[in-house]
Amino acid sequence: MESSHTISIRIFFVFIFWTYSSVKADLNENRDENTDWKWAVKTIQELEQKVKVQDERIATLEKRPTGSDWTSMVDLKKTIQKQNDRIIMLEDRIYELEATSEVENNDSIKESSPLREIIPHSEKQTDQAKSSPVRKGRLLIQPTTVPFDRVAFYAYFSSDILASMDNYILPFNTVVTNVGNAYHPHSGTFIAPRSGLYVFTWTIRAYGSRYHSTQLLVDNNVINTIYINPNSVIDGSVTGTAVVHVDQGDDVFIRTFPPNSGEIISGNNGRSSFCGWSLM
Repeated sequence: MESSHTISIRIFFVFIFWTYSSVKADLNENRDENTDWKWAVKTIQELEQKVKVQDERIATLEKRPTGSDWTSMVDLKKTIQKQNDRIIMLEDRIYELEATSEVENNDSIKESSPLREIIPHSEKQTDQAKSSPVRKGRLLIQPTTVPFDRVAFYAYFSSDILASMDNYILPFNTVVTNVGNAYHPHSGTFIAPRSGLYVFTWTIRAYGSRYHSTQLLVDNNVINTIYINPNSVIDGSVTGTAVVHVDQGDDVFIRTFPPNSGEIISGNNGRSSFCGWSLM
């Protein structure tokens, strides 16, 4: 049997719980019927959602690089590309010099041989011309048969080439003349072997809806610019020429420049080409 005191306590808690439930129900009922309350709750929820969206957008913007960061990245990529191109050119030049040195060393050994004193001069020349494969090879190597101070080159595109990008260096890949081996067809760049006055000329062919603007650059300085736009009427070409002083080691090349669109045409009916030579 529970004591009367315990029963009283239980009755008291039941009464409190019933009272709390009734008040809560009345409050919920009044709140649900109050339109202002509903509007306030809805507005708060919308504001909370907007704040959440704005926080996400701010976080995204903070992660994006600034305009100066983009500029620095682009400049860095251009510098790296230029250095890579220059390394390739210098490697080619080293290879050419090593090949020339090897041929000259072989000739020096032959000229210092004791047989040179025994065989008459005319007989030695005849014998070397007929039997020496090194001598025959040298006749085909222009840098060893022409004085180094004489520089000239001529190259053209073997076929049409897509050149719609801006600032694209045109690699005229078919070399006809390369006295001094200063023109590098894989990159389309001429590296001056000595300082002096040079003449450069280039021709660009186009037809149909293609149009192109190209520039001659010496040590990254624009020297001359030409433009062709057949306007779907003619098949034609345009030529640019410049006489300019070039310092030893300067790069000389042709690049695209806006506006440009489509292929540069080169074929049997007309070549797109690049050439140059030293004056003095």
